[in-house]
Amino acid sequence: LKSLGASHTGSIPVPSTNSSSSVSPMPIYKNRKPMSADTVVWHYTSLEAVIAILREKKLRFTRLDVFHDSDPFEGSVPKQQIDDQTPIFCGAQATEMMLAGVASHFPGMDVPRTQYRDPWGQMTKRRQAGIRSTHAICWRWGDESEAMWKLYCKDGRPGQGLALRATLGKLETSVSNYDLYISPVQYRFLHEGAAFDNEIDPFLHKRKGFEYEQEVRLLNHDETHYLALAQYLIDDASKAQPAELPEYRFFDWSLVETIDAIAVSPYADEIYELKVRDEITKIEPEIMSRIELSVLSERRYAINL
Repeated sequence: LKSLGASHTGSIPVPSTNSSSSVSPMPIYKNRKPMSADTVVWHYTSLEAVIAILREKKLRFTRLDVFHDSDPFEGSVPKQQIDDQTPIFCGAQATEMMLAGVASHFPGMDVPRTQYRDPWGQMTKRRQAGIRSTHAICWRWGDESEAMWKLYCKDGRPGQGLALRATLGKLETSVSNYDLYISPVQYRFLHEGAAFDNEIDPFLHKRKGFEYEQEVRLLNHDETHYLALAQYLIDDASKAQPAELPEYRFFDWSLVETIDAIAVSPYADEIYELKVRDEITKIEPEIMSRIELSVLSERRYAINL
């Protein structure tokens, strides 16, 4: 859903889709809900973003903590997850306090360092490391959405922009050589219900109030960076701080081979539409026939009064 941009600052080299020998197979998210490969999916964005994709043949993923601007609960866990940890942590903390008390009478006795005596803080830091080690790009399944135009397209005026349309099957095929999860996001209340049972769950669940987004998320989780960053955050005296992952990661991707249409916003005027057609076809003439007006546009379907 969130717009792609043209800037490739901080780009991380990713194996080409044409070279599968060194690429890990796409991982499977065990809690993914079934969804037909024929399901239509959309990505609402800007003309600048589409031009960047066509020219550089790359798809941009955004680090999850950047999403906190629109949803500060990104990467959160259910209340039950916290409740389940309380008796475990309390028992462990009581043992550590006892050891510290005994150690006060025996100089030189090893005891846990102070930072290990706050297991709740530890878990918070682990979750923070998780969102700082994960990148995603968001699409929307279902019919074209008027709300998405207004939320994610702002090319010079509210609601003006473009939407890439594909099927879930084509989208999955286009990134199948990469170490990416792809799944519809699940929506639920975090203050009730069961705890998560998979480490990827926090990144593929959102609160119930966001259900209108009907999001399909492509997710890249850097496990190596996560482990290093979590270790640093928990025990900053033991290791050097790992380099922060860039805000964006880029994956080789063919828009021409993947999308069925580029829809022009119902809020776009004719000048913007002509600009879209002109600039896109200068790069990829063959895609001209796939540029179409939104089905919500009064210039495509007349108002019947």
